[in-house]
Amino acid sequence: MKSLHSVSTGGILIKDNKVLLVQVNYGPNKGLWMIPGGIVEPGESLEEAVKREIKEETGLVLNPKRIVGLRNGVKQVNNMVEASIYVVFEMEYISGITKALDINEISNIEFFSIEEALSNSNVIDLSKEFISAAYESTLGIQKVEKEIITNTHYKSYDVYRT
Repeated sequence: MKSLHSVSTGGILIKDNKVLLVQVNYGPNKGLWMIPGGIVEPGESLEEAVKREIKEETGLVLNPKRIVGLRNGVKQVNNMVEASIYVVFEMEYISGITKALDINEISNIEFFSIEEALSNSNVIDLSKEFISAAYESTLGIQKVEKEIITNTHYKSYDVYRT
């Protein structure tokens, strides 16, 4: 049996005790709310992917601050097995105003109060779990801000640690 691998990212922006959510316009989560994000493209780092996806979906420019969660899953896709990893970052606002730019993927964008997001049955459970992690704790895997010297030539190189 053939296998596939996918990596995706999500970003949590909490501003004034409200969390940014998008309403999905496709697939099994169509009509439901979740944190913005998407698939890492070939040659792209996790950080580049989450920033690009959020800008495409919401119009906002955000930067990753820390990793607040990870989802690892395996599922059957036709005659193949897909192993997927989903890395979720807490994000820092840099600039922009919310505007749904990719109407094929996103039908709406809103800031929900934390309480509303966590109690709303139209917010997917996985997003609720990561919102709780970001809101309830300052722990997580923090981005190292100093330069890490390496003898290997990377296009981009980011280090996170506890």
